[in-house]
Amino acid sequence: MKKLYFVFIFAVILAFFLVSAPVGCEKQSGLTFNATAIITNFVENAPPNELVTGLKYPIYVDVKNVGGFDIQERTANFYLAGIGENLRNLDSEVQNTKLLLKKDAVNEGGNERLTFATEAEPWKILPASFNFSMRLDACYNYATIMQTSVCVGAGNNICSIIGEKITERSNSASPIQVTSLTERITGNKLYVTFSIQNKGVGEVYLPTADCDKIQEGDINEKLKQNQIEVSVRAEDGFECNLQPLAGQSTTLTGTTSIGNVVCQKTITTADSHIAPFEVVASYIYKEGITKTITILPP
Repeated sequence: MKKLYFVFIFAVILAFFLVSAPVGCEKQSGLTFNATAIITNFVENAPPNELVTGLKYPIYVDVKNVGGFDIQERTANFYLAGIGENLRNLDSEVQNTKLLLKKDAVNEGGNERLTFATEAEPWKILPASFNFSMRLDACYNYATIMQTSVCVGAGNNICSIIGEKITERSNSASPIQVTSLTERITGNKLYVTFSIQNKGVGEVYLPTADCDKIQEGDINEKLKQNQIEVSVRAEDGFECNLQPLAGQSTTLTGTTSIGNVVCQKTITTADSHIAPFEVVASYIYKEGITKTITILPP
């Protein structure tokens, strides 16, 4: 009987550690972020997966802005690539299309249908089937807004500097996300460190980059990759390790590489209080989709 009692006690203790211990870790490490901004899709059967030589086909792409930022007029660029001379009758002017993709209060996001061709056809008769990949690249200006609260001071019964300040609702829907924000104190300095990551599947560039040159593979635009413009809105006294913009002297606005940004403030009082902390990241984002096409002989 005594043996069964100890087995029962051991089972209870083991269950406690298995259930309670990992949950605390997983709750933070398991954060998910809404990293979707623009959704692009080739319209079904326009073109179809198989094209017969001698017939003509349309090429349409549906685009929707489902993120948290309103894309301004003529700042969204779309490029149809990978075609070469496999197809003809494409309008060369619409292969670099700039559209209005504005969100509104009724719809979650602005919708556009891009027309790249209405009568595209294979360029010559082939003796056997031939495969190639068509690619649609989107390049557009976007922004992320992160809002949270920090504890200014050494911490007291009002607030604590310990713990993660980012939740799944801290960021607006966008590919660039502030994935962590923590605080620490050294001497009379309060340090706030936040981590910026590219959670999307595309490439990020400074907002001063040129989409046309990025698409062309310009080396100077490549130097602007993995960098963003950041503006920190916090109470007076904070300074951040950002590279100031031209004509800007404040360290709360500037540029940084994807990674960690550290802000600091001198603590002048023993009192601690909760204060808002906001990060606005601005950038150009480029991403694409592909579609495999098979050209069949007549």
